[in-house]
Amino acid sequence: MNCKPSALKLVSRVKSETLTDLKSFCRRSIELMSCDVSSYAKGRYRLWLFHECNLKTGKITKGYYDDRLWNFCQRVYSGTNIGLLTFGGKVGNIQSTGLIQLHRDHSYSQVIARTVNLGSCIFNYDGKDYQLNDGDIIEFNCKKLHGVTKILSEERFSINLWKLNEVKGYKPVV
Repeated sequence: MNCKPSALKLVSRVKSETLTDLKSFCRRSIELMSCDVSSYAKGRYRLWLFHECNLKTGKITKGYYDDRLWNFCQRVYSGTNIGLLTFGGKVGNIQSTGLIQLHRDHSYSQVIARTVNLGSCIFNYDGKDYQLNDGDIIEFNCKKLHGVTKILSEERFSINLWKLNEVKGYKPVV
């Protein structure tokens, strides 16, 4: 499915029977997360999925891998090979803002991104605010300005998915 360069669209919703399992997986994954190093996402916890990109050097390395999550992500965005699980909320001694300032995604990714939203937030895209609700799956041009400006639920997770931009030299690690 292609996305017009300026469009943000709701492409699907996570099935209710999958939503509960997915949220449980995300909660269990908090202990694997680390504080984001991006200056745009101070105080946000995240976990690279499948591959990781060092945003300073552009080096691609292996990220966290789970078969069930991989299969789910392939159904959400066929061909995806790099992702980021983010968290907003408080669990135990971990408190994460879950926010990220307006930014354009690094050149490691192709233009189209998909996000699985778990919880509720305000997502600003190309100068306009959108409320993302529990289970929404959106597609957008990640080279346009976008960010999460407010978390509306007690906890919020996002699974952000891209395809590595092999044309620019970002290749999967074997």
